[in-house]
Amino acid sequence: MNKILGFISKKKIPIKSQGGSMLPLFESNDMVIFKKIRLYNINVGDIIVFQKNKKLIIHRAIFKTTKYLITKGDNNFDSDGKVYPRQIIGKVYKVKRGGHEFSPDNLYLIQSSIYFDKIIEVKKQLDEQNIDHLFLKGLPLHLYFEGSHPKRLYVDCDVLVNKSHSLKTYKVLEKLGYKQIGSSLSLIHKKLQKRHTEVSYIKLVNDLRVVFDIHNAPVFMMTQLSNLEALYSSKLIQRLSQEFLKHKKKIKVNGESFYILNDSHLITYLALHIFHHNFKGWNRYYFLDRVIRKIAQKNKGEKYQKIWKNALNLSDKYKLNNFIYPAFFLLKKLYKSPITNNFLSQLKQRSNHKPVLFLFKKPLQIFDGESRARAGINRFKLLFLLSPNPVWKKLIVFTYPQVVVTIIWLVVKFMFVKLKRISSRIFSFSQSRR
Repeated sequence: MNKILGFISKKKIPIKSQGGSMLPLFESNDMVIFKKIRLYNINVGDIIVFQKNKKLIIHRAIFKTTKYLITKGDNNFDSDGKVYPRQIIGKVYKVKRGGHEFSPDNLYLIQSSIYFDKIIEVKKQLDEQNIDHLFLKGLPLHLYFEGSHPKRLYVDCDVLVNKSHSLKTYKVLEKLGYKQIGSSLSLIHKKLQKRHTEVSYIKLVNDLRVVFDIHNAPVFMMTQLSNLEALYSSKLIQRLSQEFLKHKKKIKVNGESFYILNDSHLITYLALHIFHHNFKGWNRYYFLDRVIRKIAQKNKGEKYQKIWKNALNLSDKYKLNNFIYPAFFLLKKLYKSPITNNFLSQLKQRSNHKPVLFLFKKPLQIFDGESRARAGINRFKLLFLLSPNPVWKKLIVFTYPQVVVTIIWLVVKFMFVKLKRISSRIFSFSQSRR
């Protein structure tokens, strides 16, 4: 948690940050200047100063109701819980570092502007090479659905390409100076991976990491473990990919044309993306809520009902009900998203949502993060529990070499960490006895 040192005066409020909870945005010893603000003037994404447990804290507002906020450090796993109006002190609007002064909003604008230029550059090359593609998520969608640059540092851009055009896409990126990033858990996992449904490329532009995730299938399985046929059919994934590309739609952002998923496909995919991250991540829920509201605004009556009917048919066709119901349930519960009641009730009837009932009891847990290892374990658990396949078939997954190796790898890693902690305690104890 970010501790704040300093004092608060009536006119100007400079304070010094300590700790790494807001890295990479704020560094330790940055001078942070903020203005007093009330709850109703705070937007999701704003960085605020508040008091909790007798400490002043600078964290980002990630969820808002009329009664409280949920805040979280960008570099923290756990959120801070509820922050009430009486605890809110102000909103950060300037930062001083080493004699330089900048606004967080300007920093986001610079980063996303550079990112968007590189996205256009890649998009034009894909068009020139006649590569069948669409943008699954990323800046083009954010700018289209929210109408402004994001109030956060963007991490990557996801592009779905026709499987037969994958190699051409990789060559385009390599020609533009991007390098492939390895995603395997270990060298053994890399050798066991038979197919890659996702390949990531990175390039440094003015010290900014620009990353493109290239998919030949919409990812909601465990890409590090290759295909897990016993839990979900790879044929269904490929058919879903073909359907997405066949029914894509064109949008215009800042004068540039982009292909994205059509409305019913997009809301389904974004719900699958939430499942892929163990139903966690404030920015994923917030963005899907914004997408749904924009679609509702543009489509009225029967036209809007048809979008949700198509989404339900898609979910039935590809056996996605179990995976997407919790995401839509939580959106309706927490964000009051305009999801049709008929869609939600029909989806509930057709899904097995019992394995994730713990989310329904404590829905605010979705704002907490996880370590990579913990996220991987939970992802596998959820995939196993929510798989549409019969139990006897699901159990076959434990005979897969990549799964056996992963279990052994996790056990060894866990034991190594445990032994390291024990040896550290023994060393500390022996030092104190001297």
